[in-house]
Amino acid sequence: MGKRNDKCKYPNNIEKRELSFHLYLNPSFKKQFIRMYDVLADNHSRNYKAVYERLKNHTEDVQNEFKEQAENMLKGNYMSEYSDYGDYMEEVRDYVYERLDEQFLMHYQFELMSLSNLYQVFEQQLRKWLYEEMTHNENEGINQVEFIHVNEKNESAYNKFYGDFGKLTEVLTELKLTFTDLFGYEELIVETDIWKTIRECNLLSNTYKHGSGHSAENLYNLYPDYFKKVLSSSTRLMDMYRTTNLERVLNVDKISFEKYSNAMKEFWENMKEHQRGKVMMKINISSE
Repeated sequence: MGKRNDKCKYPNNIEKRELSFHLYLNPSFKKQFIRMYDVLADNHSRNYKAVYERLKNHTEDVQNEFKEQAENMLKGNYMSEYSDYGDYMEEVRDYVYERLDEQFLMHYQFELMSLSNLYQVFEQQLRKWLYEEMTHNENEGINQVEFIHVNEKNESAYNKFYGDFGKLTEVLTELKLTFTDLFGYEELIVETDIWKTIRECNLLSNTYKHGSGHSAENLYNLYPDYFKKVLSSSTRLMDMYRTTNLERVLNVDKISFEKYSNAMKEFWENMKEHQRGKVMMKINISSE
């Protein structure tokens, strides 16, 4: 970032200054952002009903279908008088168990991949909006700076622009962006239940993608019931299996897609059309 008509004062010509920003949420963009969550929620619901609802609500029927499949496949192997009926029944049971376990794993992955995608949609909406507004030429004029979008190495400034939930929380806090409640009171966005719910979705997404780590520990401290454990033990299945993807180690029955989708929708519904704030940023103060 370069500042116009200033003399070089510091090594590398870099100085940290407080810049002022006017942020505008175009009503048409706001409508598009909100509409996305209706589409995602509808898509999630239709896929669940088409593929997994019967598995969850009529498990015995699905189990009987797998049993019939196993019997049809295996009966030819046990036609001899020397065949052991006990072996036959054990092989049928194993087949049914494996097929059911596969299907429940697919449902588990469906729910958590859907949540991960949901969070990524929100994060990219927020980053895109903040970047485009903060680097708008109006804010260049307000601060008398020029925002550089690509450096001499052809690296995009957007690549490192508040690239995770923690950094987004920091910039919203520094900008002091607020929602206005029904009674007209201003509340910092980062202190609302909406933001806390979005944070929960972020932690779930990171835990599912990365397994053990900072996000998993934060999620466990906040919502221990989301983690399945070995019966009569404090050992988490996540730690025993060393995976969050290949085994059902998180309790998806306690996790609601609609809860997080609605929070993100409410975020944009409550976002004001115009807001102003200030952020400390490093700028290049070389004269042009």
